[in-house]
Amino acid sequence: MRVVMPDWSTTTARSAQRFFTTLACGRCGGPILVEHTGPGTVPGIVKAYPEGQEGTLVVRNLPEDVEHYYRDAITVLQAGVPEATAVQLRRTLEAAAAHFDVKPFPLVAAVKELAKKGLITAQFVDVLGHIRQVGNIGAHASDKRIDMPAAQRALRFTTQVLRNLFEIPAELRELGVAPEEPSAEAPD
Repeated sequence: MRVVMPDWSTTTARSAQRFFTTLACGRCGGPILVEHTGPGTVPGIVKAYPEGQEGTLVVRNLPEDVEHYYRDAITVLQAGVPEATAVQLRRTLEAAAAHFDVKPFPLVAAVKELAKKGLITAQFVDVLGHIRQVGNIGAHASDKRIDMPAAQRALRFTTQVLRNLFEIPAELRELGVAPEEPSAEAPD
């Protein structure tokens, strides 16, 4: 991060001072405004603006192999590389399928197998199909390109799929209303 404007302040309607520093993101070049404690106080960050989407992208209980690809997808999206994001999201889905003992290649067959096992719904089959197609476009040189909105949408879809596959079942297990381990067997 690069400091653009250090230590400036404003005064509220009630005469309280607020202190800020403006930064530029080293990846995307976008502005970040950091509110901090003022001079003569213990240094500390009060709040950062924009708050970012990091909190909305957290998926708890991800296996390490799945989380690796998911975090990489977020990193390259934040760096402004939507086609690399698409490829990493596809890899994320392949890793998730493998976690449930589903052969991840070809991904279209893996998606059908996840549905057959009852791990995803018909709606998620369509969502995964979309992410798969976006990943294909991102992976191959052609006249088709992936733009930021398409990559962001694919990331949102992937986040929801991962929550459905890993986070929700783990929370249900914590409540004692789900089996200890997700079943890799097909439902009767």
